[in-house]
Amino acid sequence: MSEIFGNGARALVRRPGRPSWSQRYVGGAIVIQLVGDFDLSTAGELRQLLMKVAESEATATIVLDLSGLRFIDAHSIGLIVTAWAAAKCRGRQLQVDGLRGVPALIFGLLGLEPLLAYEAGSNEAGGDSVGRGGRAGGVAAGWGSGGGTNAAG
Repeated sequence: MSEIFGNGARALVRRPGRPSWSQRYVGGAIVIQLVGDFDLSTAGELRQLLMKVAESEATATIVLDLSGLRFIDAHSIGLIVTAWAAAKCRGRQLQVDGLRGVPALIFGLLGLEPLLAYEAGSNEAGGDSVGRGGRAGGVAAGWGSGGGTNAAG
């Protein structure tokens, strides 16, 4: 069962214990927040989501807010890098915000933070740079009310 809200956000029924995502438009950017654990079992849906957004012409800036992420495996990080490359080929920008905990450690070890880190002021999405030193999920704090949450698989 799904529902589409007036602001274009899509929502599916959220099941407890399942990873989820939500999508908002903030200051001309698409902000996608991933919540929970993303691994091989959710890879198909994550890939579909990321590629759809990276290939869309809705906006030039995509921000992945990972402040609600507890775990991410190498395969899912690879999907983010693939979506980054697809967006770049289309003249768009995909950035990551809100890294903390295990995901921040993994992104740091792989050397991806400089490549994907969200930079405050680089677009109109607002918020801090990567959420390690400031508030976690800088762009998430700027979200208005409304919208929906999508369950991943």
